[in-house]
Formats: sequence, structure tokens, C-alpha cells
Amino acid sequence: MESTDRAAALERIDRLEADIRQALQEKDLASDADERSDGHHHPAEAATDAEAREKQLREVFRLRDQLERLERARLNVEAGTYGVCADCGQPIPEGRLRAVPDAERCVACQSKVARRR
Repeated sequence: MESTDRAAALERIDRLEADIRQALQEKDLASDADERSDGHHHPAEAATDAEAREKQLREVFRLRDQLERLERARLNVEAGTYGVCADCGQPIPEGRLRAVPDAERCVACQSKVARRR
């Protein structure tokens, strides 16, 4: 990977990481506000509140998982293996990497993994 390609990849990763960290911070602030206001809710709202917290927690886990993938992508850039499919070893198309900077697989291999789930 050329140094300009490497710099562009790291820039995309950094931008996405900053966006995710901002979203996580907002989720944590929202969670704190929800916790403080629990005593003011009618008991009938408890299920709705619990469902909202569960949804928020799933989103936080998803964002943290994406941060881990971004860190692996950053390490792959440094190792010179960024943009190589983890399963088949073929290059991941540049368009996919622009759209999904933390992509670890080409579209075909990612589709296979998704079908197994």
C-alpha cells in the first residue's frame, strides 16, 4: 500500500472513530439522564423505559464492537495488510473500503459469513 493510500485509509478510520466516540459519549450522557429521572416515572412506564435502555445498550455494544474493528483496521494499515480479505486473501475493492473503512472481508466472503449467522 502506497503512503498516500495509507494516509487516506488512516484518515477515513480516524474520522469514523471520532464519530463513534462522539455517539458513545452522547449515549452515556443520555443514559445518565435517564437514570436520574427514573424516580419520576409512573410504574406503568417501567417496561417502556426498560426497552429503551435495552435498545440503547445494544447500540453502545454495536459501537464498541465497531471501535474494535477500526483498531484492527489501523493495525492492518500499519502492517501493510489493510484491504486484504481476511478469508480469501484477495484485495477488498477500494469502493468498499471507502464505504466501510473497517471492512475485514470482500463482499463475497462477508455475504457467506452473514448467511451463516
